[in-house]
Amino acid sequence: MTSMTSAPAAWSIQLRKGLHRIWKAQTSYIMLLPFLVPFMIFVAIPIVSSAYLSLTEYRGVKNNPPVYVGFDNFTELLSVEVKEFPYRVDEDTGESVYRCGRKNIVESEVAAYEAENDESCERAFARPREVLSDGYQEVNHYTIFGKTYIIGARDARFWHALQNTTTYVIAVVILNVIFGMGLALALQKQTFFNMTLRTIFFLPSVTSTVAVTVVWSWIFRGQDYGLINAVRNALGADSTIIFLRNVDWTLPVLIMLAVWGGMGYNMILFLAGLQNISQDIYEAASIDGANTRQKFRFITLPLLRPTLLFVTVTGTIGAFQVFESIYVLFTDAEGVGGILDSGLSSVVYLYDQGFRQFNLGYASAIAWILFFIIFVLTLINLRAGRTREEA
Repeated sequence: MTSMTSAPAAWSIQLRKGLHRIWKAQTSYIMLLPFLVPFMIFVAIPIVSSAYLSLTEYRGVKNNPPVYVGFDNFTELLSVEVKEFPYRVDEDTGESVYRCGRKNIVESEVAAYEAENDESCERAFARPREVLSDGYQEVNHYTIFGKTYIIGARDARFWHALQNTTTYVIAVVILNVIFGMGLALALQKQTFFNMTLRTIFFLPSVTSTVAVTVVWSWIFRGQDYGLINAVRNALGADSTIIFLRNVDWTLPVLIMLAVWGGMGYNMILFLAGLQNISQDIYEAASIDGANTRQKFRFITLPLLRPTLLFVTVTGTIGAFQVFESIYVLFTDAEGVGGILDSGLSSVVYLYDQGFRQFNLGYASAIAWILFFIIFVLTLINLRAGRTREEA
């Protein structure tokens, strides 16, 4: 009986102590309110709501409340299959089918076609729908060790967007690190000329992304008045390049825009890291006979690891969240992401599902998958950086 009454009493004492501590620190908590209230309204509550919506089917219509579907949205997004991609065979003759230009012809007619048209033919693959399961669409196919495999997904656009995003992230992060570090090394001396160049290279980082993208859209405009095409025509080029309607140029244009806009910011970070390296270390290395390359490899790079880690992590997060430049350059009445979805990224696809097709539950699931991808990559980068420091 004594133990049963003592437990509520102890709990009550702890509660009173907690309330007393809060009362004593009420000034501090009141001062936190200007931050805490907006954080709860615009960050915490939306995050919880997004987690809930990711488990529902919701169209954003007042009369149709969210319908709980569990992990169906995640299953739809992440369902993939890999199958061997066989060559196509003619159903009537059993011969191998070859792709010659836009025509499919059987093997016995290939030699005559190539001789007549001076055009080479390649073996044609089977139709994806004949290989993949029902409900799956082709994402891509790869040849490994002489065998070709086809990758199919229930939501092929999501995986295509993820593939574009991965390519974009790898290129942007690597190039931004290389150019940022290169600029920092070239402009680290405190001269008026170097400080002027630092300002020029840093300006794109503080300029509105939308404004910069609009300017770049005029640079790559496919008409004669686009800057690049105008220069080419002035130099005697016979035709214009339709940069923004060409699948081969979509990602390169986006990558160039991101590198041009981000390398100045990375330059400032690397300059701060270089200034923290004592010149005594370089002088000692020079006395020992180290050349410039050896100083960079054995002194500069190891001591810049914290800066390099920070630039890599923040650059990866920012590149995964690319949206404005793609939206400005490649959005029209037909949709977002450019021609044949060549510029479709994960965040742009999230926007398309959530705010153009109003699949808010599905879009929330995309957001959480993107969050987990970024979270895992950040942990890997941090772990790799910590391992290098311990080594």
